[in-house]
Amino acid sequence: MVLFEVIIAIAVFTMVAFSLVMALDKCLDTANARNQVDLVVRGLQNQMALLHGSNIQPSETDAPDDGTGIAYHISVALAQDLRDQKSMPIASTYRVVITASWKMSNGVPQTRSVTELVYQP
Repeated sequence: MVLFEVIIAIAVFTMVAFSLVMALDKCLDTANARNQVDLVVRGLQNQMALLHGSNIQPSETDAPDDGTGIAYHISVALAQDLRDQKSMPIASTYRVVITASWKMSNGVPQTRSVTELVYQP
């Protein structure tokens, strides 16, 4: 009878330990995904800051590789839909769209983008 109780206790302990290992693995995967998204958001902010410091012209370009495995595509177009109080188009206003694309650790492709209106007199 004691042997049977020990075998059941070991089985229960094994199932609990296995469940904890699976939960820890899922937590680590989630933390890695969060870190990767944080890296993408910071990269998008950096690319936007680089654009603010330069002369903007309408174009479609890919940003150079920064070594993180994240590809950035920059699209700059005149914002033709903006009008002033007299319904005149606002000159020198650009709509900037920066799109980041990368693959998660499990191989699933992801994209994030940020859009901003930039006025350069």
